[in-house]
Amino acid sequence: MIRINRIIAVAIMLVLLLPAAAFANVMEYQLQYEPAGDGVGTLLIVNAVLDPATTLPQEVSIPVPEGATLLWSGEILGGDPSGDPQRATTTSEVDGVQVHTLTLEQSHTAQLELLLSSPSVSGDRLNASVSWTNVGEEIPVTASVIAEAGASDIVIEPARSGDVQTNDVAQTLHPLERKRLATGESYDIAVSWTRGGTAAGGVDGASSGGLLPYVIGALVVAVAALVVVVTIERTRARRNA
Repeated sequence: MIRINRIIAVAIMLVLLLPAAAFANVMEYQLQYEPAGDGVGTLLIVNAVLDPATTLPQEVSIPVPEGATLLWSGEILGGDPSGDPQRATTTSEVDGVQVHTLTLEQSHTAQLELLLSSPSVSGDRLNASVSWTNVGEEIPVTASVIAEAGASDIVIEPARSGDVQTNDVAQTLHPLERKRLATGESYDIAVSWTRGGTAAGGVDGASSGGLLPYVIGALVVAVAALVVVVTIERTRARRNA
C-alpha cells in the first residue's frame, strides 16, 4: 500500500508540473487583433513561438482571453496556410485563465485562431478592446492590430512601434510595442477608428430595423459553416498582411 501511495503521489506531481513545462517551452507570444472581424465578432490570433533548438514533439500551452471561442488550432509551417496541420487541444484553467495545450510535431510555432465578441459601433465610430493575460513565467509579447479597409482617424493603445503595412484588400496592419509580461500581467489593446465605406454586416445593428431578429436567426443557423469560412479565408488574409 505504501508503494502504491508513493506511485500515486509521483503521478500527481507530474500532472501538476505538465502545465508549467508547456509554458516553459515558449520563447515568445505573438498577438494579432482584428476588431472589425467579419461582422460576426472580433478575431484574435495568438502564436506561441518555441526556441528553434527545441526538440520536437513538444507540448505548448497558450492562454486565451475570457469568452474566446476557438476557431482553429495547429502548427504554422510558413508556406501555404492550407498545408498547416491542425492539432487538437486540451483545455484547462490556470489562475482563472483558460489555457489551450497542443503538441507541436513539425514546427516551432503554434497558433490559435479565436473569435471574440463584436466591437462597439456608434454611428461610424468603431471601438474595441482585448486583454490577454500571461499565466506562465515572464515572457516577451508582441502584438499588432489589423484595421479594416477605409478606416481613418485610427487610435490604438499601446503605441505603434513600426511602419504600417497595407495588404491587397486595403486593410492596414499596425505593429505595437513589445512588452515583457510577468506572471499574471496582461497585454491590453484598445482601438478606435472612423469607418469608411459600407460597414461590415452584423456589427452595427442601428440600421437593421425590424430585420435584425431575422439576421440573428440566420447567423445562428449558419454559424458552423461560417466559422469554417472565417478560419480559412481570414487566415490567408492575416498571413498576407
